[in-house]
Amino acid sequence: MSSPEASNRQARTGESSARLWVLLDARRSAIVAMMAVAIFLALVLLSTLDPSPLAESSGDPIDTAFQGLIGAVITGVSLVVSITQLSLSQELGPVGGQRDRMDSSLGLQDDIESAAGEIESPDPSTYLRLLCVASRKQASALQSAVAESDDELLGERVDRFASRVVENAEGIETELADARFGDFAVIRAALNYNYSWKIYAARRLRIEHTDSIDEQASEAFEDIVDTLSLFGPAREYFKTQYVQWELVNLSRTIIYAAIPALVVSIATVFYVDETALSGMTFGISNLTWVASASATIAVLPFLVLVAYMLRLATISKRTGTTGPFILREAERLDVFDW
Repeated sequence: MSSPEASNRQARTGESSARLWVLLDARRSAIVAMMAVAIFLALVLLSTLDPSPLAESSGDPIDTAFQGLIGAVITGVSLVVSITQLSLSQELGPVGGQRDRMDSSLGLQDDIESAAGEIESPDPSTYLRLLCVASRKQASALQSAVAESDDELLGERVDRFASRVVENAEGIETELADARFGDFAVIRAALNYNYSWKIYAARRLRIEHTDSIDEQASEAFEDIVDTLSLFGPAREYFKTQYVQWELVNLSRTIIYAAIPALVVSIATVFYVDETALSGMTFGISNLTWVASASATIAVLPFLVLVAYMLRLATISKRTGTTGPFILREAERLDVFDW
């Protein structure tokens, strides 16, 4: 394992911190605001190139544009809310299905508590933290199990493997300390824990040094692989709950944004024209300022959708598999070089 383990998202994905901030870390309201400001400034700057269309007496581009925006807002909001309701309808079902889900959740909870040897709050972040605690303990136990081995290379590799597991787990525990379900911090921490690499490394160590591993070391390898394997379904379960939570937030926010968007769009069609807004401000016609601001407000529901879907789509891509497979090329590069 000559190369460092890709334990954080930037190293594993090969993407810039700015890109990750936009896609994942930033508040969605901040992304919406940034896009809105960019659209407003772009419209105003474009008007300086050729302001004549708004001043033409034949035909009214403002009426034409905002009539289309009114229909788009109504249709788009209805469609998004319907899709969200369809997604959330999966939560509904007969009592038998609900009981199976409950049994599966309790089974996962029991497995995590058994691996960690303790029980705490039922908050999802607590159970992710317990898995990190269990992996740290078992990594240390694995080090102790091979400490007396005559295979020096095995000892060195296990030491490096264990130190990386412990370092990554401690970092995740710190991130989860104040996280609460519904916050992106829980999913962000889960994305930072690349359990697939750890499973691969543990299994490869065991296979390549099978002749040097006694029964105690073999059990230690089994324990840590079993615990790391729990992280996959746990992360997927909490991710599913988070996505459903975000879809509810998305629908609610779009509805909130649609109301002013409709009011402004209708008011612009009814009341805004060249005669009502004569004059210039900062060398640009008042009509241009008002039309640009109105258009920006009118597309707010779409901007909200874009901001939320950027994060949800990125999360889905980052968690495209459950198990020991590593899909992204950036994660595979040099990671397998012992």
